[in-house]
Amino acid sequence: VTHVLPHFVTRQVFTGAGKVGSEAPGASAGEVTFQLSQRADFFEEEVGLETTLKRPIVNTRDEPHADPQKYRRLHVIVGDANLCEVATFLKVGTTAIVLAMIEDDFLADVDLSLRTPVAAIRAVSYDLSLSRPVELVDGRRMTAIEIQWEYFDRAKKYVEERGLGMLGDQVGAEVLRRWEQVLSTLETDPMALARQLDWVAKYRLVNGYRERHGLAWDDHRLAAMDLQY
Repeated sequence: VTHVLPHFVTRQVFTGAGKVGSEAPGASAGEVTFQLSQRADFFEEEVGLETTLKRPIVNTRDEPHADPQKYRRLHVIVGDANLCEVATFLKVGTTAIVLAMIEDDFLADVDLSLRTPVAAIRAVSYDLSLSRPVELVDGRRMTAIEIQWEYFDRAKKYVEERGLGMLGDQVGAEVLRRWEQVLSTLETDPMALARQLDWVAKYRLVNGYRERHGLAWDDHRLAAMDLQY
């Protein structure tokens, strides 16, 4: 939980599918016109067994779909559904590397624990500038991209020492290359990732239509486009 929760909260910057408006209690269309993730509004707990009520960021359902003497299954309910292949590739690939580092105790000296993870998952999703920091338990303030860079830098060291057995050399090397490339581009020109990340593609599509037709963000036609995407 310590190590995978900050990853789940911050990986939205490349796994988010994009969403027009917000369905979180108290959030208005004026406050949240567009956000990175479809699912961020609906998480209420940090850790738990539920999936439909009090949804947790880290789900503890222990339901192996293979030989339980050989395999364990992490039930992940926090990710959006993606259409973009790069987003899907990074969603699964980066998480596989993070889990491998956790299993090998390679993150023992790294603590990126968030002070308020449920609030942070929404704050990250609502921040189209990708520049607003969230607070860590130790008092530091870091952006989602900065936290992802921490995971990436540690992943590079891990791979140099332990290899890419969790993904295979060819696929694992491509995950690392794409991870670095996407984080670098998110820092400089997020809109350049429209052919790689769903939230960027959806934002450009919806906002372009909105500007051409002079619509407000709470117009029902934009919500319909979101669903059709």
